[in-house]
Amino acid sequence: MARYQGMGIDTKALLEKMKSSMEKQGYKIERVLTGETSFLIEYKKPGMLGAKETIGVKGSPDDLLISGIREDNEEAWFIVEDNLITLAKNPQAFKSHTEQAAAAQAMLKSVTPAAPIAAETSPTPQELTVAPPRVESPRRPPPSKCGKCSAPLSVTQEDLIITCRYCGFTMAVASGEEIRRHSMLENHLFTPQAVETAQKYMDKGIFRAGVARDARITAVKLRFIPFWIFPANATTYFSGMTGRGIMGELRQAQEALTDKRASTLSKLGKLVGAGISAYMESQQKDRQPTSVSSSFSSHYVWPILARKTLLSEISYYDVPVARKIPFDVGRIPSEAEFLNTEYNEEEAKTKVKSEIDAKERLIASGKVDNLETCSPSVSIGEGELVHVPVWFVQYSVKSENYVILVDGSEGKVLGGGRPLVKFS
Repeated sequence: MARYQGMGIDTKALLEKMKSSMEKQGYKIERVLTGETSFLIEYKKPGMLGAKETIGVKGSPDDLLISGIREDNEEAWFIVEDNLITLAKNPQAFKSHTEQAAAAQAMLKSVTPAAPIAAETSPTPQELTVAPPRVESPRRPPPSKCGKCSAPLSVTQEDLIITCRYCGFTMAVASGEEIRRHSMLENHLFTPQAVETAQKYMDKGIFRAGVARDARITAVKLRFIPFWIFPANATTYFSGMTGRGIMGELRQAQEALTDKRASTLSKLGKLVGAGISAYMESQQKDRQPTSVSSSFSSHYVWPILARKTLLSEISYYDVPVARKIPFDVGRIPSEAEFLNTEYNEEEAKTKVKSEIDAKERLIASGKVDNLETCSPSVSIGEGELVHVPVWFVQYSVKSENYVILVDGSEGKVLGGGRPLVKFS
């Protein structure tokens, strides 16, 4: 459950937005109940085993209560909060459900003494019928103070790695062990520079000229976002057939268009090369199919966002590792928001391995017309946690709200929302 105050949300517009967003994500809307100032959405998750769940919304535009969503259902929370920000008349009043939970936890700690840990007792027969006891090691309570300087810490349920804002000590929440490989990028932008960069992005495109002139900046916030980066080596063995058409070239073109790590110039080069190869092959009417069995090797420095929510605008960020410096809490401006890590190293490593495996298979499919076998072997090195400065520039145009993300280290736009065309 979460409460959103002072944002100015039209509940009827929110209902339509949420239905549309959920359907785009593959959710099936089973039933909708509406009241004067409330609504209930009953939905089913994608997949045969998807369970039915509900989202309840009630209250006034400046005091909305969201209920029914489990704390661990981050996708549902993201859909709700993304639409809240989009429709808000006052988006700067937004506080995420995780921020609310952290604030409530901090308040509870400040007014309630820690209760003694109760001694273990044998379960009653009634308890045994409800939930049979499981043999598991007791959970370590989340830390309330820094293991180095003893400064107070505020830990949310999602935080797996936390950094002390006083001394910079970084540790795993579950074990209390220090995370030694922790770096950062320095912020090199001031607020006016971040806004100017965002305004240029607003006007990008022949149909958007003048959007920045009509836009109203509603909020500008600097946040330090965590990424994991991993060195990786991959060797891929593959076999297939060539000479059967232009499928290999078409896959190269697909790779060029979808590769978020490639520059615009390299994408153009791949597309032109694919087009030339396709044309040359189409002229060779009598070309015979040839069996191919080969391998190739790749080296990556692969970054992955260490947050499960919040940054839908960042589809990919090529962390400039040459600019990183050892983590120094003194180089983080006091007004900046600092985000902790929601993926531990092993979870991040698993995701990276999966992404590199998919990348290798795509490369292999571009080398032949018909890919028959493909066996990537991926080796992932030790991870490093890097906090990077990102400016969130929120603005509104004709009552529509958008946010643009600007890299504070290099001044590049990482992504964000813009009107499709300039409003008249």
